Amino acid sequence: MVQLNQLDDLSNYLSTNLVVGCLADTNFLFGLAYKDDRLFEKANDVHDLLCEYKIPIYINVISRMEFIDLIFRKQVTDGCVQLFNKTDQYSKETPLYRILKDIRDKNTAGKRKNEIYKVDEWRLKQLRKLISDDFGLKDWPDFCAAYVGEKLLNEWILIEEDLGLNFIEILEGQTNDLFPKSVYWKDMVKLMGEYGVRGPDAMIYNLFDTGQISLLISGDSDFSTKIQNPLADKNIKAVYIL
Repeated sequence: MVQLNQLDDLSNYLSTNLVVGCLADTNFLFGLAYKDDRLFEKANDVHDLLCEYKIPIYINVISRMEFIDLIFRKQVTDGCVQLFNKTDQYSKETPLYRILKDIRDKNTAGKRKNEIYKVDEWRLKQLRKLISDDFGLKDWPDFCAAYVGEKLLNEWILIEEDLGLNFIEILEGQTNDLFPKSVYWKDMVKLMGEYGVRGPDAMIYNLFDTGQISLLISGDSDFSTKIQNPLADKNIKAVYIL
């Protein structure tokens, strides 16, 4: 496996190797989609190169789910900030006000660091419990209808179409043109145990190791630091860390 550190390295790799596709992680996709993300410029420079060399982008079902989840959490965060800005003096005495203020403050702090804050699972659960008439909303579904709703579906569809994403859908033990070797769940679990990586990362790496896709683009340095073992495939494979 070759680690590519600069955009010129990636360009040279694409010009000298037969690359049938690029495997993308969620950080790369999110960086491509949103201008206020810290990876936006780097991700789009890489995307321009992939388009120049006509390299299709592939993602697996877990990365697709994670990507949609990030879009959802970003939209909920934006909705919370909008709702906070509508609060009145009475509302400031409620627990909901305090959590909305916390989300607003974290969102503001993220922008100062050129990062996008996305509400976490604990705050999501608190919001579901606390949404009330005091803020002009009946309940959590009312909040979702006002600030997420069809917007999530529309934004997700537009982003996926704009990026031209291709989805890897292969059952355990099956093969196809991209995966002439069978993909097995146990191999992913083995990677988790040996290298201490989370399941979603191990799934990406297992696909990368097994298939014909020879380029992995990631915003996660774990792909270069946690798994040092060369890939079994004899083809020259490369990882580019944004």
